[in-house]
Amino acid sequence: MSLKTSRINLMDRLAQHVKHEVMLQAEGFASEAGMLQKVGKRFIRVSDQYFVPHTLHEIVLLNGPRKQGAASVSLRTTYGGSFSAELVKVGTDFAEVVVSREAARTKQWVLIPLARVISIEETG
Repeated sequence: MSLKTSRINLMDRLAQHVKHEVMLQAEGFASEAGMLQKVGKRFIRVSDQYFVPHTLHEIVLLNGPRKQGAASVSLRTTYGGSFSAELVKVGTDFAEVVVSREAARTKQWVLIPLARVISIEETG
């Protein structure tokens, strides 16, 4: 498998989503949907609260872009074990995937810091 890589980092990718809704997930924490208001050098502001993106398990981009040539993979993470996903790209410090989950009625566009990713294996 040849991973589709990009030189973009997590903060630059998040900056592309300012003024759109996101949901944040970390150990013992799951946010409701909130507006991504600002992306700084180390923090993001969502609904007037500040968060450190690299400490999160994942950032769900609501109203994310449409799928563009994603590869089917099995993704193993430090927080959720293994799950199937469509790999969109790997940035310098994050993986961008599309995930189908039982709790969500539609596919979710998700950014995962690479510090939370153990392995990526092509499945199809």
